[in-house]
Amino acid sequence: MITLLKTAFSATILLVSVVRSIGQPIDAAICKEDTFPFINSYIEIFKADTLVTLDSVLQQRGNFRPMGEASVIFWGYDPYFYWYRFSVENKDSVDKELFFFMGQLGVRDAELFQNHQGTLKSLGHTGYSHPFESRPYLHSHYLYPIIIPANSVDSFYLRLDESHAYKTFAFALFHPRAMKKRENRFYFSFGLMIGLLLLFLIFNFYLFLNNREKIHFWYTIYIAAQIFLLLKHEGLDQEFLGLDSELGYRATSMASSGAIAIVLLMHVVQLFIVSIAKDDYVFKGVSFVKWFLLAMTFAQWLVFLMEPSNAIEVFVVKTTNATTFVGLLTILIYSIYGIYKGFKPGWLILAGLGIFLFGGIERILFLTSDSYLLPPSLFEIGIVVETMVISFGLMYRYQRHESEKNKIAAQLQKQKVVQVKRIISAQEEERKRIAEDLHDDLGSNLAVIKLNLQSLDSDEGQKSALMQLLDDTSAHVRQVSHNLMPPEFANTNLKDVMAAYVQHLNEDSKVSFAFYQKGGSKYFGKDEELMLYRIVMELTSNILKHAEATEATIQLFYHDESFEMVVEDNGKGFSDGSGNGIGLKSIQSRVQYLQGELAIDSNKVGTTVIVSIPLKSKQNDS
Repeated sequence: MITLLKTAFSATILLVSVVRSIGQPIDAAICKEDTFPFINSYIEIFKADTLVTLDSVLQQRGNFRPMGEASVIFWGYDPYFYWYRFSVENKDSVDKELFFFMGQLGVRDAELFQNHQGTLKSLGHTGYSHPFESRPYLHSHYLYPIIIPANSVDSFYLRLDESHAYKTFAFALFHPRAMKKRENRFYFSFGLMIGLLLLFLIFNFYLFLNNREKIHFWYTIYIAAQIFLLLKHEGLDQEFLGLDSELGYRATSMASSGAIAIVLLMHVVQLFIVSIAKDDYVFKGVSFVKWFLLAMTFAQWLVFLMEPSNAIEVFVVKTTNATTFVGLLTILIYSIYGIYKGFKPGWLILAGLGIFLFGGIERILFLTSDSYLLPPSLFEIGIVVETMVISFGLMYRYQRHESEKNKIAAQLQKQKVVQVKRIISAQEEERKRIAEDLHDDLGSNLAVIKLNLQSLDSDEGQKSALMQLLDDTSAHVRQVSHNLMPPEFANTNLKDVMAAYVQHLNEDSKVSFAFYQKGGSKYFGKDEELMLYRIVMELTSNILKHAEATEATIQLFYHDESFEMVVEDNGKGFSDGSGNGIGLKSIQSRVQYLQGELAIDSNKVGTTVIVSIPLKSKQNDS
């Protein structure tokens, strides 16, 4: 009997509650295919200090109160638990399918109950503490598909656990086609935005790998942080990153994610605007805000993860939000100051930050705005626009840096060539002087010694030996003089000089040399031909001294746009260490003087040296 009375009492309470909730039902007909209504004004709310069961809620009767007229209601970091109730009337003769939309992001657990003609049933659980695949409707936002039977008024009770999170309330009802349109638009928009951000992330990482500048590395990290923030902001992290768990949600606080993104952006802006010195008070001020915000980011992350008392949570969250807001303003002020200090590309920072800063400030200061319920919001669009503009700014900075670096390198190369030219010219002048001295002075002296020796009365054997020694010495002096500066060089083309030199090598050495030339030699002046001749002399000297070769070839090729010298031998080759002597360095200097390239391939079966010189520059120089 007692059990029967309890059941009757509960049914009476339930009926009273149903009648009360049906007092202001939502007409299902207002949910159109192209629009959707916010229904906060139809919803009543009940809050408690602890989690309350449905039976207890049904007994509260008059403790429900109107939720409010605003589309989005923000109650901050309060310590309460909430129940909501509303009713929907279907006046049609067929069942009505709708979608109940919850705009809340920090829902730990939600359960919706539907009451149809006194029968209560649960429509399932949703929230970040439940796996994504178990949701009543698979969407990054929290949704319930509901069916209102024909010609009936159904009441709904929603239990929300948003403990240790922002309390933001926004409810709407969607027609299925309106829901599908919003869903398609939502995923297409965010797929496009994430794709663009990934593209610029890869681009900036490529710039970092290419020139190793820290700014591109930090901006790559910043874009990655913005991508995560974008996913977090819309609950996409639970759908695509597997963060659909208690730990996954609380270990990746959206507030700390946004704050760390601002810290990274402040660091990038400091690296980008080079006109502000590190000892400048503005630079130091920005650094202080940056490090303080980083400390508050860690504190906020720790508090969000550990869930301490409400008072501590409120203090840390408010301080972090205020510091984040100051950080955004600091970036703006720093950019303007950089432009004032003469850094014109700072305008790119301002242009990129414009929409992002406005959207970010709106997101922080105007938490009751319904713009984020219809993504992409201004804040989210601003993230993409800012990333695009600043990426182009970094590309401009990179191109400018590369242009200046190439200009400096060209100047250094030009100075180096001039220096090498002076050194080589001085060497050739000295060689010419020594050759003339050997030919004129030492040669003449040897001839006089020979004449005097012939007039002496001495042993014929000794005289003959001395005469032979003088003849050999004179021949050697002439050869040295010839090598230093061939007397016929000024009036003979390079091909004939090379042929004569090779003939001399074949006469005086055990190595068989071959010479071959294809094309004319009209592109080089005598100074340059002398450089080529010296290169050949140095290479053949190395062959005779070190290669232990039996055959060698010297080939000259004149192509339309380039000249190639190929010197090969069948000797024993040389290791990398033995190829760095004075002779090779001399060859490299002369090749550099001729603006050419030197390639060496050496192994156990021989050595090949290729000297390549562009001819177009030679034609332009002539």
